[in-house]
Amino acid sequence: MENSVEAVTARLSNRKVAVPLSDAVKDLRERGFGEINKRCLHFAPTEALYLAEKGRIKVLDGKGTPLSLHDLAKRLADDKYESWIKYLIYRDLRDRGYIVRGTSRFDFEVQGKGALRRLVTIIHEGRDASLARMGELLRYSQKEKKELVLAVIDRRTDIVYYTLDSLSI
Repeated sequence: MENSVEAVTARLSNRKVAVPLSDAVKDLRERGFGEINKRCLHFAPTEALYLAEKGRIKVLDGKGTPLSLHDLAKRLADDKYESWIKYLIYRDLRDRGYIVRGTSRFDFEVQGKGALRRLVTIIHEGRDASLARMGELLRYSQKEKKELVLAVIDRRTDIVYYTLDSLSI
């Protein structure tokens, strides 16, 4: 994402970041960012952090004060550690050229680089990962005809991706 584009001013309200629809945000929507609702483009927390880090949006709080990336991350995070890990994986996938969306059952749905859609779930190295849950996620992804990808992140925040297409216990 090129930094030569002027940053669009966004507003943070109730832990949500949005910008009014305009020609200036058309490019962001075309690149797969945000959801349109009530004549605004609303960003998921990971999207807002990514766009702020890349200089595509400048986020203001309710008083009109610009927020640093650190302040924005603090205000958007449910659980600071988990939110940051999720953001790191989102950023890695976006930097690789994928369109990334959050889902209710998985951490992300990923598309781009071909017709295949992928469902991504985050696994923390050194933590227990339930085989029953992996089996459930695999069955769902197969039913939806989507590839299941495990994003394994280690203590140094290195990320390795694995495709899971069968599971025998």
